[in-house]
Amino acid sequence: MRQLTFISPGNLEWREVPAPRLEADTDALVKPLVVARCDLDLYIAAGVVNYPGPFAFGHETIARVVEAGSRSGVSPGDVVVVPFQLSCGRCNACLRGWTNSCESYPFGAAYGLKPTSGTEFGGALSDLMRVPFADHMLVPLPAGVDPIAAASVSDNIADGWRAVGPQLEARPGASVLVVGGLAQSVGLYAAGAAVSLRAGRVLYLDDHPERRARAEAMGAQVEPLALAEGRQPEVQFEIVVE
Repeated sequence: MRQLTFISPGNLEWREVPAPRLEADTDALVKPLVVARCDLDLYIAAGVVNYPGPFAFGHETIARVVEAGSRSGVSPGDVVVVPFQLSCGRCNACLRGWTNSCESYPFGAAYGLKPTSGTEFGGALSDLMRVPFADHMLVPLPAGVDPIAAASVSDNIADGWRAVGPQLEARPGASVLVVGGLAQSVGLYAAGAAVSLRAGRVLYLDDHPERRARAEAMGAQVEPLALAEGRQPEVQFEIVVE
Protein backbone atom coordinates (compact mmCIF):
# COMPACT_ATOMS: atom_id res chain seq x y z
CA MET A 1 0.00 0.00 0.00
CA ARG A 2 1.03 3.66 -0.27
CA GLN A 3 2.24 5.55 2.80
CA LEU A 4 3.35 9.17 3.06
CA THR A 5 6.67 9.03 4.86
CA PHE A 6 8.52 11.87 6.58
CA ILE A 7 12.19 11.66 5.70
CA SER A 8 13.63 14.96 6.88
CA PRO A 9 12.47 18.61 7.10
CA GLY A 10 11.01 19.60 3.76
CA ASN A 11 11.34 16.05 2.45
CA LEU A 12 8.34 13.71 2.48
CA GLU A 13 7.71 10.96 -0.05
CA TRP A 14 5.16 8.31 -0.93
CA ARG A 15 6.49 4.82 -0.28
CA GLU A 16 5.17 1.34 -0.91
CA VAL A 17 4.98 -0.58 2.38
CA PRO A 18 3.34 -3.86 3.45
CA ALA A 19 -0.37 -3.44 4.13
CA PRO A 20 -1.41 -4.08 7.74
CA ARG A 21 -3.44 -7.16 8.66
CA LEU A 22 -5.73 -8.07 11.53
CA GLU A 23 -3.61 -9.50 14.33
CA ALA A 24 -6.30 -10.06 16.94
CA ASP A 25 -10.08 -10.43 17.04
CA THR A 26 -10.28 -6.99 18.66
CA ASP A 27 -8.50 -5.34 15.70
CA ALA A 28 -10.00 -3.38 12.82
CA LEU A 29 -8.57 -2.13 9.55
CA VAL A 30 -9.68 1.34 8.49
CA LYS A 31 -9.28 3.41 5.34
CA PRO A 32 -8.70 7.12 6.07
CA LEU A 33 -11.31 9.34 4.40
CA VAL A 34 -10.08 12.77 5.50
CA VAL A 35 -6.85 13.71 7.27
CA ALA A 36 -6.22 17.01 9.05
CA ARG A 37 -2.82 18.63 9.42
CA CYS A 38 -2.04 18.85 13.12
CA ASP A 39 -0.21 21.97 14.27
CA LEU A 40 2.68 19.68 15.24
CA ASP A 41 2.81 18.20 11.72
CA LEU A 42 3.61 21.63 10.30
CA TYR A 43 6.52 22.14 12.68
CA ILE A 44 7.88 18.64 12.09
CA ALA A 45 7.74 19.11 8.31
CA ALA A 46 9.40 22.51 8.56
CA GLY A 47 12.13 21.34 10.95
CA VAL A 48 11.03 23.54 13.85
CA VAL A 49 10.65 20.37 15.91
CA ASN A 50 13.52 17.92 15.46
CA TYR A 51 11.90 14.55 14.79
CA PRO A 52 14.25 12.13 13.02
CA GLY A 53 12.81 10.23 10.04
CA PRO A 54 11.81 8.11 8.39
CA PHE A 55 8.34 7.48 9.80
CA ALA A 56 4.73 7.31 8.63
CA PHE A 57 3.06 10.72 8.67
CA GLY A 58 -0.41 11.94 9.69
CA HIS A 59 -2.41 11.29 12.84
CA GLU A 60 -5.74 13.17 12.69
CA THR A 61 -8.32 11.28 10.67
CA ILE A 62 -11.87 10.16 10.08
CA ALA A 63 -11.89 6.72 8.48
CA ARG A 64 -14.15 3.94 7.21
CA VAL A 65 -13.86 0.42 8.62
CA VAL A 66 -12.96 -2.05 5.88
CA GLU A 67 -12.28 -5.18 7.94
CA ALA A 68 -13.19 -5.98 11.53
CA GLY A 69 -12.35 -8.69 14.04
CA SER A 70 -15.16 -10.60 15.72
CA ARG A 71 -14.73 -8.69 18.99
CA SER A 72 -13.80 -5.31 17.52
CA GLY A 73 -17.16 -3.71 18.24
CA VAL A 74 -17.33 -2.23 14.71
CA SER A 75 -18.44 -3.41 11.28
CA PRO A 76 -17.19 -2.82 7.75
CA GLY A 77 -18.66 0.40 6.42
CA ASP A 78 -18.75 2.21 9.79
CA VAL A 79 -17.37 5.76 9.66
CA VAL A 80 -15.28 6.41 12.74
CA VAL A 81 -12.99 8.81 14.54
CA VAL A 82 -9.52 7.32 15.00
CA PRO A 83 -7.81 8.66 18.16
CA PHE A 84 -4.22 9.60 17.44
CA GLN A 85 -2.88 7.88 20.56
CA LEU A 86 -3.03 4.12 20.97
CA SER A 87 -4.53 2.68 24.14
CA CYS A 88 -6.22 -0.52 25.27
CA GLY A 89 -9.04 0.84 27.45
CA ARG A 90 -8.54 -2.01 29.87
CA CYS A 91 -5.46 -1.32 32.01
CA ASN A 92 -5.42 0.71 35.23
CA ALA A 93 -3.99 3.76 33.47
CA CYS A 94 -6.69 3.72 30.78
CA LEU A 95 -9.46 3.18 33.32
CA ARG A 96 -8.25 6.33 35.09
CA GLY A 97 -8.31 8.25 31.82
CA TRP A 98 -4.52 8.30 31.42
CA THR A 99 -4.52 6.80 27.94
CA ASN A 100 -1.16 8.38 27.06
CA SER A 101 0.33 6.06 29.69
CA CYS A 102 -1.48 2.90 28.57
CA GLU A 103 0.27 -0.13 29.99
CA SER A 104 -0.09 -2.04 26.71
CA TYR A 105 2.05 0.43 24.73
CA PRO A 106 5.20 2.51 25.08
CA PHE A 107 4.58 5.92 26.61
CA GLY A 108 3.41 8.34 23.94
CA ALA A 109 2.42 5.65 21.43
CA ALA A 110 0.71 7.36 18.50
CA TYR A 111 -0.01 7.15 14.81
CA GLY A 112 2.19 9.27 12.59
CA LEU A 113 4.58 10.16 15.40
CA LYS A 114 7.10 7.33 15.74
CA PRO A 115 9.70 9.50 17.58
CA THR A 116 7.34 10.11 20.53
CA SER A 117 7.44 6.43 21.52
CA GLY A 118 10.20 4.91 19.41
CA THR A 119 7.73 2.53 17.77
CA GLU A 120 6.14 2.73 14.33
CA PHE A 121 2.36 2.29 14.32
CA GLY A 122 1.68 3.60 10.81
CA GLY A 123 0.12 6.89 9.84
CA ALA A 124 -3.14 8.37 8.65
CA LEU A 125 -1.74 9.41 5.27
CA SER A 126 -1.77 5.77 4.20
CA ASP A 127 -4.17 3.51 2.34
CA LEU A 128 -4.92 1.53 5.51
CA MET A 129 -4.38 1.68 9.28
CA ARG A 130 -4.60 -1.14 11.80
CA VAL A 131 -6.49 -0.15 14.92
CA PRO A 132 -6.00 -2.47 17.92
CA PHE A 133 -8.61 -2.63 20.69
CA ALA A 134 -11.05 -1.14 18.21
CA ASP A 135 -13.98 -1.58 20.60
CA HIS A 136 -12.27 1.01 22.80
CA MET A 137 -10.33 3.07 20.26
CA LEU A 138 -12.84 3.77 17.51
CA VAL A 139 -15.61 6.32 18.04
CA PRO A 140 -18.58 6.31 15.62
CA LEU A 141 -18.99 9.59 13.75
CA PRO A 142 -22.54 10.83 14.46
CA ALA A 143 -24.88 10.81 11.48
CA GLY A 144 -24.99 14.15 9.70
CA VAL A 145 -21.53 15.28 10.84
CA ASP A 146 -19.30 16.22 7.91
CA PRO A 147 -16.07 14.17 8.14
CA ILE A 148 -14.11 17.18 6.87
CA ALA A 149 -15.40 19.37 9.71
CA ALA A 150 -14.56 16.67 12.25
CA ALA A 151 -11.17 15.63 10.89
CA SER A 152 -9.24 17.08 13.86
CA VAL A 153 -11.54 15.76 16.58
CA SER A 154 -9.09 12.93 17.34
CA ASP A 155 -6.48 15.44 18.53
CA ASN A 156 -6.55 19.23 18.12
CA ILE A 157 -10.28 19.78 18.53
CA ALA A 158 -10.12 17.77 21.73
CA ASP A 159 -7.12 19.82 22.89
CA GLY A 160 -9.06 23.03 22.31
CA TRP A 161 -12.08 21.74 24.21
CA ARG A 162 -9.89 20.45 27.06
CA ALA A 163 -8.44 23.94 27.50
CA VAL A 164 -11.85 25.44 28.26
CA GLY A 165 -14.53 22.76 28.71
CA PRO A 166 -13.86 21.43 32.23
CA GLN A 167 -13.07 24.92 33.52
CA LEU A 168 -16.31 26.40 32.16
CA GLU A 169 -18.25 23.47 33.58
CA ALA A 170 -16.83 24.37 36.99
CA ARG A 171 -17.40 28.11 36.46
CA PRO A 172 -20.32 28.59 34.05
CA GLY A 173 -20.37 31.95 32.32
CA ALA A 174 -16.77 32.83 33.16
CA SER A 175 -14.88 34.91 30.62
CA VAL A 176 -12.06 33.34 28.64
CA LEU A 177 -8.83 34.70 27.21
CA VAL A 178 -7.19 32.70 24.43
CA VAL A 179 -3.73 33.70 23.22
CA GLY A 180 -3.20 32.18 19.78
CA GLY A 181 0.15 31.51 18.20
CA LEU A 182 2.30 28.40 18.11
CA ALA A 183 -0.60 25.93 18.38
CA GLN A 184 -2.44 27.65 15.56
CA SER A 185 -5.60 25.56 15.29
CA VAL A 186 -5.84 24.61 18.97
CA GLY A 187 -6.29 28.24 19.97
CA LEU A 188 -9.10 28.64 17.44
CA TYR A 189 -10.78 25.45 18.60
CA ALA A 190 -10.54 26.69 22.19
CA ALA A 191 -12.14 30.00 21.26
CA GLY A 192 -14.92 28.29 19.33
CA ALA A 193 -15.57 25.83 22.14
CA ALA A 194 -15.73 28.63 24.70
CA VAL A 195 -18.30 30.51 22.62
CA SER A 196 -20.38 27.33 22.19
CA LEU A 197 -20.19 26.69 25.94
CA ARG A 198 -21.62 30.19 26.59
CA ALA A 199 -18.60 31.75 28.22
CA GLY A 200 -19.30 35.26 29.46
CA ARG A 201 -16.76 36.81 27.12
CA VAL A 202 -14.25 35.20 24.79
CA LEU A 203 -11.28 37.38 23.89
CA TYR A 204 -8.93 35.97 21.27
CA LEU A 205 -5.52 37.62 20.91
CA ASP A 206 -3.38 36.90 17.86
CA ASP A 207 -1.22 38.96 15.51
CA HIS A 208 -2.29 36.80 12.54
CA PRO A 209 -5.20 38.56 10.73
CA GLU A 210 -6.64 35.43 9.12
CA ARG A 211 -6.85 33.57 12.44
CA ARG A 212 -8.42 36.64 14.07
CA ALA A 213 -11.05 36.66 11.31
CA ARG A 214 -11.81 32.98 11.92
CA ALA A 215 -12.15 33.52 15.66
CA GLU A 216 -14.42 36.51 15.09
CA ALA A 217 -16.62 34.48 12.74
CA MET A 218 -17.11 32.00 15.59
CA GLY A 219 -18.31 34.75 17.91
CA ALA A 220 -15.14 35.67 19.80
CA GLN A 221 -13.93 39.23 20.35
CA VAL A 222 -10.55 39.66 18.72
CA GLU A 223 -7.53 41.93 19.04
CA PRO A 224 -3.95 41.85 17.81
CA LEU A 225 -1.69 40.50 20.52
CA ALA A 226 0.49 43.61 20.38
CA LEU A 227 -2.41 45.86 21.42
CA ALA A 228 -2.94 43.86 24.61
CA GLU A 229 0.64 44.13 25.86
CA GLY A 230 1.09 46.24 28.93
CA ARG A 231 -2.54 46.27 30.05
CA GLN A 232 -4.75 43.90 31.98
CA PRO A 233 -7.45 42.28 29.84
CA GLU A 234 -10.92 42.70 31.30
CA VAL A 235 -11.59 39.01 31.75
CA GLN A 236 -12.61 37.03 34.80
CA PHE A 237 -11.14 33.73 33.71
CA GLU A 238 -8.16 33.04 31.50
CA ILE A 239 -7.29 30.04 29.37
CA VAL A 240 -4.03 30.58 27.50
CA VAL A 241 -3.11 28.41 24.54
CA GLU A 242 0.33 29.17 23.14
